[in-house]
Amino acid sequence: MTLAHDVYSETNPAYGVFLLATFIDAYTVTKGHGPDLPTAYLALPIALSGDLAGSFEGTNKRTGLAMWLQRRPEIQVGLADRINRTLDVVTEAIRFGAFSGAIAVAKDGRMVMGPTKPKTSAAKGLGEEPAQALKRAERLGYWFADAGSTRIVFDSLGLTV
Repeated sequence: MTLAHDVYSETNPAYGVFLLATFIDAYTVTKGHGPDLPTAYLALPIALSGDLAGSFEGTNKRTGLAMWLQRRPEIQVGLADRINRTLDVVTEAIRFGAFSGAIAVAKDGRMVMGPTKPKTSAAKGLGEEPAQALKRAERLGYWFADAGSTRIVFDSLGLTV
């Protein structure tokens, strides 16, 4: 059996909203407030990246961003380029999330859950790779929150705004 890689499904704004909602929820549980908007432009491409999936093996929500990067420094190679190539995908997911009411951007620039949360039962119908991307988004939510600040997250990843 030949498996096809469906790029369209990964760039589907509705799927992006589901990933962002998972990221925001984990971050909020840890920090008590939502993440700054720019972190979405980091979390979504990393969570979606199939070639980085293996770097999450042996990690959990307590591993932390610094430990993950220490174990797998190769993550930073080409990361800025990867993020720049996905700016439109992330922007479309944020827009769709805002228009659908699933997520919102507060006045202080933080992402929060909107009044229409995505149904968690929808995750049961996902294939293995999309379900793993959700787990990665959740893990990144915990790790980014534990890192301390958005600046620390960017600095840790070797990125500048």
